[in-house]
Amino acid sequence: MKIDAKEVLRPTITLTVICFVVAALLAGTNLLTKDKIAQQEEQAASEARELVLPGVEEFEEMEATDADGESVVYYVGKEGGEVAGYVFTTSASSYGGPVQVMTGIRADGEVSGVQLLSINDTPGLGMNAQKEEFRAQYQQPIPESGAFEVIKSGEKQDGQIMAMTGATITTQGVTDAVNEALALYETVKGGA
Repeated sequence: MKIDAKEVLRPTITLTVICFVVAALLAGTNLLTKDKIAQQEEQAASEARELVLPGVEEFEEMEATDADGESVVYYVGKEGGEVAGYVFTTSASSYGGPVQVMTGIRADGEVSGVQLLSINDTPGLGMNAQKEEFRAQYQQPIPESGAFEVIKSGEKQDGQIMAMTGATITTQGVTDAVNEALALYETVKGGA
């Protein structure tokens, strides 16, 4: 059996042209929508800042260096020209991959709010970290140790976070991200 070159080239060229057209359409769509997507992401981040640091509407973007020497962007919330608190966006490993958390900390050292910006954990288990009753556990003064501790049972004390049933890894991931924000807060306050 002899293979005809036209039988091989015609579908190959057709598929190549289709691939180029689809790639050009995707690139064009990305070009048209990237500014709108960036605007929506900034709007969502702005709304999240107002949720984690309630009552503050003026935020100033700042930059600090974390424990690893990396540059980190954070926000200083101001009321009447005075510093009311800080907002940090941090991430940590969770069961379904990285979890990104925005943490608000008042100038007096109390966590005022925690908002999950991205999480990809098991529905009905790890995704329960998005519920207010879980996130509200963090709304307390920064522990003397400088970090929250996850517990699985017993009576919860100050500085402790009760793990979600069946989602201990997620609880630890969110807590690690919040603890990273606490460490950044201490760095910023030490330099303020």
